Amino acid sequence: MTEQKPALPPKNRRKGPDWLLHSLSILSIVGWVAFVAALGFAHMAKPEFKSGLVRYWGISVREYWHPELTPQLLYLLWWCCGISLLSLLLNRARLRRTDDRMRYNVLVLLAMSAALLTYLYQVV
Repeated sequence: MTEQKPALPPKNRRKGPDWLLHSLSILSIVGWVAFVAALGFAHMAKPEFKSGLVRYWGISVREYWHPELTPQLLYLLWWCCGISLLSLLLNRARLRRTDDRMRYNVLVLLAMSAALLTYLYQVV
């Protein structure tokens, strides 16, 4: 009469976050910093608001996108998209266990960068 012992769950050999998880966190932070910088560039490059008071006093305002800042804004947004895609690919390769998590902030960064790029390419 042999007694069967219950199967033990597989032993977790991870000793904490490795270099890949740290690099994913750093990529996420770099992507969001670049996006905030792109928002600053967008604020400075967009056409100025022409209110009724400005029209009444005859003050001239810039009614076009700034020609020097707009390409820099586009480059920053493309970098944001590239960083978020790289982070998604690395995260996809890393997701193997049930306690690994998907980084949704990178998806949000990709969606917002792509939306702003689409708007800029249609308007500018």
